Amino acid sequence: MYKYLFIIIILISLSINSNDELLDILYNEDGWELSDVLDDNSSIYFKDVDNIDLRAIKISKDLDINPQKVLDTIKDVKKYNDVLKNSPYLVTTPLIDNDKILAKHHISVPIFSDLYYFFRIFEEQNKVYWLLQDPKIYNNEKKSGYALSTGCGGWDYTENKDGTYKISYTLIFDIDTYPNWIVNYLNYYSLLNVYNDVIRAAKNKVS
Repeated sequence: MYKYLFIIIILISLSINSNDELLDILYNEDGWELSDVLDDNSSIYFKDVDNIDLRAIKISKDLDINPQKVLDTIKDVKKYNDVLKNSPYLVTTPLIDNDKILAKHHISVPIFSDLYYFFRIFEEQNKVYWLLQDPKIYNNEKKSGYALSTGCGGWDYTENKDGTYKISYTLIFDIDTYPNWIVNYLNYYSLLNVYNDVIRAAKNKVS
C-alpha cells in the first residue's frame, strides 16, 4: 500500500514539475520564431517543445496602455465570464483557497469530449503567469468532461523607448486525447481571442 502511495505522490510531483519546466521553456528566448504579423500589428511567434511534441505560441504587441491594468485583469478571475466575450464555450468558476488565486475552466467542445482544468495564478515583477494544477487535488469540486493537467502560460510586459509597452501573452496546452494539429489550432485561436478580450477589458478598466 505504501509503495503505491509513494508512486502516486511521485506522479503528482512530476506533473507539477513538468508545468514549471514548461514555463521555464516559454520564458527562455531561445527557439522562438516569428510566424506572422497580423493586420493590427500583433506579432505571432512559435516555438517547438520537443518533450510533448507541441508548439508553444506567443503574441506580442506595442500598446499605449497601463500594463498593470492588463495584469490586474488577468488576476481578477471572478470577471472572466464577462471579460472573455470571444470564448463562449469557456466557463470560469473561481475557487476559494485562502490567498491563492485559483479557478476552474470548463470548455464545451463540439464533436469532442468536454474539457476542464484547474489553474493557479502567480505574480512576479512585470509578469503574471498560471500553471495547470493536478485535478486529483480538487476532488470536492464538481467535474464533468476530460481533465487536463499539462499546460501553462503567462502575461508580461517591457517598456519601449517611446513610452509604450510591449505586452505579450504566451501559452502551451497539451490535450492528450486530441490530435496534435487540433491542439495547436485550439491554442492559436484561444491565444488570439483571450489576448484581444483582455486588452479590451484593460483599456476600459477604471483606475
